[in-house]
Amino acid sequence: MKFAVVSFFMLLSVSFFVFGQEKAERPYHAGFMTLHIKDSSRVYKPGSLKTDKLHYRPLDLDIWYPSTVQKVRALKFGDLFKLFEQRATAYQDETDYTGMVNELAQLFVAELGVGVDGKALLDVATDSYENLGIAKGTFPLILYMAGFNGMGFENVAILEGLAEQGFIVVSISSIGRYPGDMTNEMGDLMEQVYDAEFAIKCIEGYGQFTLDTSNIGVLGCSWGGMAAAILANRNPIIKAMVSLDGSETHYYGEEDFNFYANGATGADNDRFIREIYEAKLLDVENQKMTYLYFESGDKLNEFTPTEEYHYYKKLNTEKHYLRFKNSEHANFSVIPSAVGASNDAVAIYEHLEKGTITFFDQMLKGGNAFNSTWPGLTALEYTTTEPYNISDLGTTNKRFAELLGTIVDRKSNQPLPYVNIGILNQEVGTVSDTLGNFELTVEESLKNDTLRISSIGYHPVEILVKDIWQTEDKLLIELEEQISALDEIVLTAKAIKKRTLGNKTESKFLGAGFGYDQLGAEMGIKINIRKNPTLVDTFNFTVSQNRLSAKAIFRLNFYSVQKGKPYENILTENILISIAPKQTGPISVDLKPYGIVLKDDVIVALEWVANEGDTKEGEAIFFPLGLFTNGTLYKASSQSKFRKYGGLGVGFNIDVRI
Repeated sequence: MKFAVVSFFMLLSVSFFVFGQEKAERPYHAGFMTLHIKDSSRVYKPGSLKTDKLHYRPLDLDIWYPSTVQKVRALKFGDLFKLFEQRATAYQDETDYTGMVNELAQLFVAELGVGVDGKALLDVATDSYENLGIAKGTFPLILYMAGFNGMGFENVAILEGLAEQGFIVVSISSIGRYPGDMTNEMGDLMEQVYDAEFAIKCIEGYGQFTLDTSNIGVLGCSWGGMAAAILANRNPIIKAMVSLDGSETHYYGEEDFNFYANGATGADNDRFIREIYEAKLLDVENQKMTYLYFESGDKLNEFTPTEEYHYYKKLNTEKHYLRFKNSEHANFSVIPSAVGASNDAVAIYEHLEKGTITFFDQMLKGGNAFNSTWPGLTALEYTTTEPYNISDLGTTNKRFAELLGTIVDRKSNQPLPYVNIGILNQEVGTVSDTLGNFELTVEESLKNDTLRISSIGYHPVEILVKDIWQTEDKLLIELEEQISALDEIVLTAKAIKKRTLGNKTESKFLGAGFGYDQLGAEMGIKINIRKNPTLVDTFNFTVSQNRLSAKAIFRLNFYSVQKGKPYENILTENILISIAPKQTGPISVDLKPYGIVLKDDVIVALEWVANEGDTKEGEAIFFPLGLFTNGTLYKASSQSKFRKYGGLGVGFNIDVRI
């Protein structure tokens, strides 16, 4: 969703004008404060002494509260991001993340697909104010369960709106076990739940607030929705819950790797969430609270689910459901709306804000605003009160074929390793092993698609899947060598200058990578070649994290560029890079023996082609991301399409002579 600078400022001013109209009617200002506390009943850093500052569980509670004091200076998003940066450093003792605010902002706008410079977000003002006096009165408590590795800034407009309406709002950041990196595993999820329970005790004992403890609500966003549902089940005092596209509802079967996730595949997330359900942490049938679920309209665009766990459908209590058919998951954060990413983003978030605030006002304070708000939301042309019905998506009685084969050189009959095999333009693929063998499971819905087999230095082969669907024999596929050579080049001593082109980031704060079973997955960046010709000496990159228990083999690929995407591999032979188990740090690959000469822009990519040993579920390998305008190109498997993730580029670069 690209937009001109002029339209950006127009949308930004319009959105805050509308918010301003609504907030003018609210009785309070939104004060903001942070409580720094420790839960001495829980050990945070295993094996540490009690004198260690991280021995006990640290908590930073961000609190929005009602105030009638005159407002002075509004906090900006940059102020809230600074808190996130400080905590990223304080919650572990290995890396100092000071100075990472700009990178953090760019990560969020890139991950949310906003498409603007992250620095623009930092200057956007909120309607939250520090050091305001606390209004007199008794106020209900709302606990905000932040999304994956998030905190209150992701939905600050709703949190301050609740404070302006007379609620105490406590944000529970999404921080897992030491060293504070959240994952989808149950152990990390429960840490956020325990944090919220400890926060309730602390706020009740905090002398400055007078709480109505008979009226407590919980608001969850994304992964925080699952934590919110578990919290409500463990604490019957919670009377109402709102979920912003929360993971307490889950659709199984997504295979694609989340580019900015923690190295988990869709299959990993399915397993983690199933473990949570099977642990009976939700007990939906006996839940008594009122419930409102807002769902995005893009969840099932990329895959067909095999089954679902639908929290809303299972509840037997008073409940409300609304799906925004024109929305993306990113719209359930305030950030796309705050930077005016689109008219839809602004409108959707306004509806979420109004629906959430009026729901809590009615359920916890006895108002009637939600009864008048709800009909208007359900009457919108782009909303529906009907949940997804996955039985209509063809999820039953799926049939599969197991394709087995060997790939050989047609002339020598020798097996060919590291050959890409996959369904063309689909995320179903693999790579042949060192003996040329492969296995590929193909769903019947792809029966009319094309199986493509390709390798550097050979002509590709394409086969209709339906022609081999019924075969029980092992396939023998012969590839014919493609005779070509890189252009020769002559450089005079006078002309030779050394340069480093690409992204030189070694950030430990931002990263992207591959999950444990993603052979054929690939990522890279576009490198601009300004001088013609350019001789490549070295390829350089950094491994920022490595949880692999087996040696990984990567292939270096150089692609010509067509319409901004990889077109043809210009190399004539495999260039393989081995990365040892747990190996991290900078790696350089000498390319002088290959005589690589570049005349035009190129896309340089790493493709995972083999393991020497077995990798385990949950393992992953990561490379740094940096502020690189060309972004990162990524594909999930052999023969699938490359997707572009703008705003952040993976840290690949080449040393050249021109």
